Amino acid sequence: MNTIALGAVHLNVNNMDLMKAYYEHLGLRAHRLGGVVILYGGDFPLLVLHETYKTRKHEVGLYHFAIKVPSREDLGNILYHLAKEKIPVTGFSDHHVSEAIYLQDPEGNGIEIYHDRPKELWLKRGQIHMSTEPMDVQEVLKSRTTDDFLGFPLGTHMGHIHLHVLDLEASEAFYEKTLGLEKVFTYPNAGFYSRDGYHHHVAMNLWLPGDPSQKEDRYPGLHAFSIHLEEGVYDDLFPDHSTQKELRDPSNLLVKVHRGLRPKELL
Repeated sequence: MNTIALGAVHLNVNNMDLMKAYYEHLGLRAHRLGGVVILYGGDFPLLVLHETYKTRKHEVGLYHFAIKVPSREDLGNILYHLAKEKIPVTGFSDHHVSEAIYLQDPEGNGIEIYHDRPKELWLKRGQIHMSTEPMDVQEVLKSRTTDDFLGFPLGTHMGHIHLHVLDLEASEAFYEKTLGLEKVFTYPNAGFYSRDGYHHHVAMNLWLPGDPSQKEDRYPGLHAFSIHLEEGVYDDLFPDHSTQKELRDPSNLLVKVHRGLRPKELL
């Protein structure tokens, strides 16, 4: 039984038209609603763009958001589309549990597009085994089922989010105790957290160089992200008859927590 789903990631952007065009070129469908643009992949809202006129600063926030597609064949279709349309890619990785393509949007937000290998192949060694090896790009390309990309397939959804944070220990305590996640995997200066035996729904790291500040509202980059929890899990964590919480983690990142697994409906 699934007890968690990630919903839309909200981004503050300087150039709404440029960002909308980029994500449409990538294969998402755009819908304007009031002052925001909602971007859909398959039948799920994946991103919400909010316009801001502030200048990006050196602060913690988004490392990348990760769009999960149902199969390797789907990843192959997307990879062929990226190559055909000459959309720049920053890297490819085989993480043992998954294969992933990495990109960066025009305002510097990190993007991962990935598929999971079958769960029985994840190989626990006391914990789920993840690694970073080169992805076999040619084999992924060979797996494609079409040369005519028509957008992200049904079943595409936000698979996980990876954050830059200020304090790993304090952030870990927040996501474990306040949101009920469990540590799955550790990496130098990073941790990976999930529910339901997944490899990770939220990851966080201290990899941002220099001396970043805490996140401030309205600056470009991460605005917020959404987590949907099964009703019983939500009620155990928040026994106050609420249906939604807006919480700040120790780095001042905004987390929208919803009661019920309804990422298609609630942003």
